[in-house]
Amino acid sequence: MEVVFAHTYLILFGKLAVGGLLALAVPPFFEIERGFYKSSASVYAGLALCMAAGETYLHLHYGATMITPAALAAWFAFSGLFVGYVSTLFLELPHLRAQLFPSALVCGATALAITAWGYVPAGVNGATGIIFTASALSGAAVTGSAVTGMLLGHWYLIETGLDLTPLLRMWRFCRRCLWIQIAVVTTGLLTLWLWPSAPWQQAFAAAFGDRFGVLVIGRVCMWMAALALLSMIGKTLAIPQTMAATGLFYIEALTVSVGEIVSHWLLFRTGLPF
Repeated sequence: MEVVFAHTYLILFGKLAVGGLLALAVPPFFEIERGFYKSSASVYAGLALCMAAGETYLHLHYGATMITPAALAAWFAFSGLFVGYVSTLFLELPHLRAQLFPSALVCGATALAITAWGYVPAGVNGATGIIFTASALSGAAVTGSAVTGMLLGHWYLIETGLDLTPLLRMWRFCRRCLWIQIAVVTTGLLTLWLWPSAPWQQAFAAAFGDRFGVLVIGRVCMWMAALALLSMIGKTLAIPQTMAATGLFYIEALTVSVGEIVSHWLLFRTGLPF
């Protein structure tokens, strides 16, 4: 049980690494100083390495059955490609950089999908893994966009006079990702609830019962708070006031991160992809 708990929260590192890499594609590469991409991508690559190392440790020392060789290979491939991409940011290798970025992104999404699929209970139709995968990928996009929005806003405090368009694009992307996550999770849970001959009844009874019902309410509250913060960010950028928007992005990043932590706790205790 302790291994499952550790692995469930370890996935947060993988989510942020994959989502962060995805979000780096939003601001125009040649309109922002290279330092933003160097610093941000280095942090996300470090998280990818932590994910690969953590998976290896749990697999070797505790024999975590949900960590398959395919998942390990995918996380190591993602980490290697990601580190390779980061190295091209310090060198003038545009063609190699253009190849490594999409390759790392696809590999990271594949690794996250394989990992999420491992939470499908034994004896259940494997097609339900699509729901777990969609939930994990949407969570990665939300956390990555919120944290990258915070980092990009901070860059505006360093590079004064930068055009507002990249930050506006990031704000719109973050808002879109959040709405997609809400739709994906609610649709997925409804599908599992209606799924014939599947052992989800006990899981839903636990999730919406007295024991974990507060966490479900907390998950919904984090979504509502994140939407409210994005609305405030949009109004702040309309002034425009980038410093205040950056502060709100800090809170947005914390809010979606807390929402993901709550969702992983519910996944660990109930087996449902919140």
